[in-house]
Amino acid sequence: MGSTVTFTNNSSGTTATSTYAWNFGSGASPATAVGAGPHAVSYSTTGAKDVSLTVVEGLTRIANKTGYVTILSDNTLTLSSAPTTSAQTVCVNSAIDNITYSTTGATGASVTGLPAGVSSSWASPNITISGSPTAAGTFTYTVTTAGGCGVETATGSITVTAANTLSLTSAGTTTTQSLCVNVAIASITYSTTGSTGLSITGLPAGIATNWTSPTATISGTPTAAGTFTYTVTTAGGCGVETATGSITVTADNTLTLIRSR
Repeated sequence: MGSTVTFTNNSSGTTATSTYAWNFGSGASPATAVGAGPHAVSYSTTGAKDVSLTVVEGLTRIANKTGYVTILSDNTLTLSSAPTTSAQTVCVNSAIDNITYSTTGATGASVTGLPAGVSSSWASPNITISGSPTAAGTFTYTVTTAGGCGVETATGSITVTAANTLSLTSAGTTTTQSLCVNVAIASITYSTTGSTGLSITGLPAGIATNWTSPTATISGTPTAAGTFTYTVTTAGGCGVETATGSITVTADNTLTLIRSR
């Protein structure tokens, strides 16, 4: 609908004195015309149109031809999944919520701009986007109809967040320390990407942690003897990363007088 159709008389046997009267059917502009043509006609409504041409030679009608033209509606493209699906944020290697667009008129549709691991499938009249992205970044995709009347497009975005990382940034020896009780440890630091915090368990009394994004620092003076295996765990962001270490605390020497008889 909205396209222009051109009508021309191609019949043989007519003469220069022949007259031509056209009626182009419902919704046509113009509705009628005279002359062999060409006549450019546009339609404001869809469906089959009864188009007639009457040819008159002198006072005699020598032909009256009737035919049909079918006017198709313009393509449409509509998001049919939840509105939030067209602007998603997911972790890398996690499945997106399926995104579905419905069409009318089109015989197919294509999608460009998707992250690796995400693809589209066409099952008339719908196109569905699904999968698990394997690359981080912000991806703006475009859906484009094919076939039918006109080209319709729609866009959306998929933001893929990278997985958390956790790395020791102090000296390698700081994760396996041995020291005496009531002596300060060498500070231990871990840095992260992606996570919004850290938790650390298993530390001896007197040792504490401080989180200043993106770094956690373990420091203090142990007040209890023993071997303590600690675990660092990321919080927030995408995925959970862990690291472990040990602090061995030796009790103070003792000296006891033993009196003999």
